[in-house]
Amino acid sequence: MDRVVPLVLLASLLITGYSQSMRNCEHGSVPGSEDGPHDLQCYFTGTISDGFNCSWTTGTHHTNATLYKLNIHWKRTSGINTPTTIDNITGVFYTIPRKQLYISDNATIWVETMNMCQKSKSITLIPAKSERPEAPSNLKYSWQSGGLLLERKASKGYLYQILITKAETTEWQCFNLTDSEALRGLERQSAYDFRVRCKIMATSSIWSAWSKMYHVPPDLNKPEIYLLVTKPSLETGKRLVHLRWKKSDDTFNASKYGNTKYNITVGRLPLNSVNKNKSDAANNGEYYLNVSHAAFKVEIKAFNSASFSTSEIDIAPYVQMELRNKINATLLGKDSIFISWNSKETKKIRYVVDWGPVIGNETHIVQSKVTRNLHNYTLKGQFNPKQRYRIMLHKRPVKWKQPVTSEVTVGIVDVYTVEGTPSVGPTNVKVISVQKYSATIRWDHIPEDKCQGFLQGYKIFYFSKNVTNSSKVVSVNSSTTNYTLRGLLQKTFYTIEISGFTKAGEGAKSQSEIFQTKDSGDDALAAIAVLVCVAIIVFVFLVTWICSVLVKSIKKKFWPAIPNPGNSNAIQIIERVSSLPHLDSESSEQNSNLLDIKREEELDNLHTIEEITSSFIDYGLQENEPKNVPDQKTKHEVTQKPTVIQFTDYTTMENFQQIMSIIPSNSIQPTRNETEYNAETEYQRSDNLTLNYTKQGFHHMGANTTEGNPLVATECSSLLVNPDNITDSQALQPQGLLETDS
Repeated sequence: MDRVVPLVLLASLLITGYSQSMRNCEHGSVPGSEDGPHDLQCYFTGTISDGFNCSWTTGTHHTNATLYKLNIHWKRTSGINTPTTIDNITGVFYTIPRKQLYISDNATIWVETMNMCQKSKSITLIPAKSERPEAPSNLKYSWQSGGLLLERKASKGYLYQILITKAETTEWQCFNLTDSEALRGLERQSAYDFRVRCKIMATSSIWSAWSKMYHVPPDLNKPEIYLLVTKPSLETGKRLVHLRWKKSDDTFNASKYGNTKYNITVGRLPLNSVNKNKSDAANNGEYYLNVSHAAFKVEIKAFNSASFSTSEIDIAPYVQMELRNKINATLLGKDSIFISWNSKETKKIRYVVDWGPVIGNETHIVQSKVTRNLHNYTLKGQFNPKQRYRIMLHKRPVKWKQPVTSEVTVGIVDVYTVEGTPSVGPTNVKVISVQKYSATIRWDHIPEDKCQGFLQGYKIFYFSKNVTNSSKVVSVNSSTTNYTLRGLLQKTFYTIEISGFTKAGEGAKSQSEIFQTKDSGDDALAAIAVLVCVAIIVFVFLVTWICSVLVKSIKKKFWPAIPNPGNSNAIQIIERVSSLPHLDSESSEQNSNLLDIKREEELDNLHTIEEITSSFIDYGLQENEPKNVPDQKTKHEVTQKPTVIQFTDYTTMENFQQIMSIIPSNSIQPTRNETEYNAETEYQRSDNLTLNYTKQGFHHMGANTTEGNPLVATECSSLLVNPDNITDSQALQPQGLLETDS
């Protein structure tokens, strides 16, 4: 008994110490902290029969000698809780064999270090639903209009996580994407590096491992097509297609990835083994095609050493009027059409037949067949009633290499297996001109896809509700879009409706259009309007004419016209004097010598007198000068009649100098006895001549017509010369043609 008590006390002490140490371990450790194991994951990859993997991350205090223990607490569906412990794990990864698993039961799992009081957070899972996907591999990506698009797994239900950074930087961004989403918010002209991981969304799957690093080069902008021109070629059955696009501006990346190049691929539609493609390089931004009237698809590819981008455009079939109805079409039922054509070709030719529905104004080719028949072919398929189908026939050589360039269109024909009536009437019906007894109407054609048959014409219905038996119908051909109704009643309301008709009958009518014809009062108003317009035009013309006359009168009054020197009497006198007969050579020489000797003195005297005369005229002075011209008679009677000499405003000193400079010496004819005078007498004659001429100019320019003015009498006496009083000195004046007695 004495021995039992100490043993019990010792055992109790040991148990108390162990429990106290356990409380101290639990109290000092934080589950899931970075000091001990953390980030525990348990999963299977592929199939669970390969085992169930658990992995974790070591703590900061671990050593190479650290051992781990994996604890699994199973909660069975049978209600029995079964623990499983795996000791002495040396690493951070362990695979639980399949035989130790209850794959359909819940399991609570945690990992701890042995003898270090450290453990991870526990996780609860069902092994069968804890699949970890494999890391994404062989990823394909491309720049799209919405951003960077990854080509992911075909099966849906995956959630992807992308870790991406701009090339040559360290700032990472994380994005979660579903299957159909694109990565947005990136700079398309910049390069990026990224990695991807995924997990299954339908289960409690965990993230897969990260993929390898992928590099995304800068995006190449798609070629922007801005010109597509189609026009007939000089060769019948072909057309010219001019294609132009905007080249990419890749100057920034050209040094790293090379200059952008372009490749053109032309394919005939519909694409099949018969219609092969043609590829060419086109780096100048434009491309020319000489092709048939069939449908084509053109792909423009821009590429460099890092990436590429493509643009596509469809070239619709071309319908040339010259080729319409060059082939014959016969219906063999609702599912077959027999076509035939005239051909002079040999067996070295193959024919291609295209057909498809016409929707709107566009042809949609759905079938393309090659036949060796040289004259006919039977189309088989499902043809809908009331639907227009277009059949196109082309030919190409048997040994062709490029069907795009070697093919030529032979003929085109449209067919209906069953015709119907137009489903709509003409649109935009308007009355464009209304008179008393007529009206002109206009409308737009019915679209071809609404005709449901071959349109043969239009019917125009017009009637008046106020007039009995006024309903009438007029038919016009299908190419007409305007018509003038005649025989209408004046000042009457009419209603118009138009419909189209085919072989099957009349179709739907257009919307009603109401108008009223004019009456006689309208004509009177029109006549008044015309008269008012004419009156306005006449008024404007008269005002313009009156203004023109006033302007001319004012201009004539304040700005008189300057006389023409060519009309001066002085010039006329010079002409008459120059026509006088020549005198004796002896007398002419004497007079010429005398005039030459005294000319300079005479010119000075005349200049002085002219200045004095001008001053008198300017200040309005009048002066009576004595008549100092002697009344002498020549020894010989002059038989010429009196001559009146007129002087105008131009008879000035300057004109007189010009006269004296051009008068020839032999034009002055003195009498034969004048040679007896001495030099002094001749000098006096010259002075008298100069004074008389100057006075005549002075009296002419300064005299007034008022009675009693002495200048008037002086001027008249100087202009009217009596031949009986002509002296020898006066004979020298240029007054006209003088004759002397023989």
